[in-house]
Amino acid sequence: MSSGLNCEYIEISPKTWYYILEDSDAPKNSWNWFEYASACGPFVSFDKAQDHLHENHSNPGGYNKYSYEKDFVPNESIRKLLDDAIKP
Repeated sequence: MSSGLNCEYIEISPKTWYYILEDSDAPKNSWNWFEYASACGPFVSFDKAQDHLHENHSNPGGYNKYSYEKDFVPNESIRKLLDDAIKP
């Protein structure tokens, strides 16, 4: 059974992955769910990030995956989450 939480995997540079997972007590339908989330990383691969999430959190049910893009600039919400990310 999935938790229905928002989840994103982001590769911010080659072989540098993070995941961002919506908090379980986040208000539903919030305008910016990143304000109610936590990040974890860095990981050397998407698979390592995904393994860590599944070993430490309930299944979110789905996710978005963003591989590295040279011109990617995280917005303020994502940057703060990555700066405060929990180290695996």
